[in-house]
Amino acid sequence: MVRHLAVAAAIAGAALSARGSAQAPAPRANLTGTVVAVNQQSDTVTLIDLKTMTAYRHVAVVGGPHEAAVSPDGRLVLVTNYNKQGVGRQKTLSLLALPSGDTVKTIDLGEYRAPHDVRWVDGSRVVVTAEGSQALLLVNVTSGAIERVFTTGLAVSHMLALSADRTRLYCSNMRDGSVSAFDFQTGAKIKDVKTGKECEGVGVTPDGRWVWAGNRAEDSISIIDTRSLDVVKRIASPGFPYRVQFTPDGTRALVPHAQASSLVVADVATQTLMKSIPLGLTKVARPETAGVFPHPDNRHAFVTVRNDNSVLVLDLVSGQTLARVEVQASPDGVAYSPVQR
Repeated sequence: MVRHLAVAAAIAGAALSARGSAQAPAPRANLTGTVVAVNQQSDTVTLIDLKTMTAYRHVAVVGGPHEAAVSPDGRLVLVTNYNKQGVGRQKTLSLLALPSGDTVKTIDLGEYRAPHDVRWVDGSRVVVTAEGSQALLLVNVTSGAIERVFTTGLAVSHMLALSADRTRLYCSNMRDGSVSAFDFQTGAKIKDVKTGKECEGVGVTPDGRWVWAGNRAEDSISIIDTRSLDVVKRIASPGFPYRVQFTPDGTRALVPHAQASSLVVADVATQTLMKSIPLGLTKVARPETAGVFPHPDNRHAFVTVRNDNSVLVLDLVSGQTLARVEVQASPDGVAYSPVQR
């Protein structure tokens, strides 16, 4: 308990320090490309021109969208239609062209319900969670065919992570408080690793060596050794750790904390928390941090703020919020494409 309090105090101190720096005039980000923000309650996807920091299109999708992933060439984005309020679990994926936002097709998953998280495998296939069916699916976006089913057998298999070499697939199981590891090539489950209460966010380091999982109901982050598939470290991290992403160079873990109004930045090598960056420029007193996506430059990150209906551009080094772009209702998932409008 003393250790947890010390960590919490350190994070709070870092947040105050970062908040002080965030009040200084923010320099221009000088970024290009397109940011995709998924608006849960508007049933839309917002496209943002980074060069001008403007939202240039709101694209209607099937309903209840939550997450998005951009294709390797940056020309397509796949959106999961998860759970529409008043209607229930959905069963489709929306494929959009970038930068136009035009709908290419809607993919029907048939019996599989509540697709939530998604990652591209290559230029024609994605892997997606089907939370309502306790499974993950390998889907060919060209044909619409489901090529493989990874059965979790556990409730609320929510987020996923795919190793860069395409050998391992991981997903978080919120009800069970665990991470399931699969052999991606065969579809066989290797192990269910207990992490902590309501494990939600999950990410694998670019080198495939570690999996980080956020246990939102107990304010902790579990680190899994991918060789032994055991939890080797648990870090106290107050404020509802919600998602896990890594900078492309693999040096930092980015963990949005929904109830702390901040983005926690951790050092991967030392497996320690570095700083907690508060969200600036918002129009609400207690912004609710949701999704995060790192820019390829390893310095900037895009964060959605659910109760502020916005996407923020953060400088991971200075801790400043460089820009705020208005989107639509309750943004969650966020992705980046280098393709410029």
